Amino acid sequence: MTTRRVLVAEDNALVMMSLEALIEDMEWTLVGPAETLADAESLAGDCEADIALLDVNLNGERSIGVAETLAGRGIPVIFATGYGDALDLPPALEGSPVVTKPFRLDELESLLRERCGRS
Repeated sequence: MTTRRVLVAEDNALVMMSLEALIEDMEWTLVGPAETLADAESLAGDCEADIALLDVNLNGERSIGVAETLAGRGIPVIFATGYGDALDLPPALEGSPVVTKPFRLDELESLLRERCGRS
């Protein structure tokens, strides 16, 4: 099995703890986590990641620019939001999956594995 690296940007501590446990259970590596937009922007430019899970709203700031940076580097993005799944995404991000909070960890795991080729 290949160890994958997941960049996570999430501002809610309880959600982040659940995501950390999920990634550990998957035997993947957590990149970050980024709790603020500035942290996420810093990581997006040069991190080693196979996929990213981004909270759309990080302390009141949208993470769409971070997603565009990652997509430009060929890193697929999954968005997480508590505001419904209708996002106005730029063309480069159309088709990116959106999971609505609260999400089920087993469904998120399946989506992560699917987007990373099942490893």
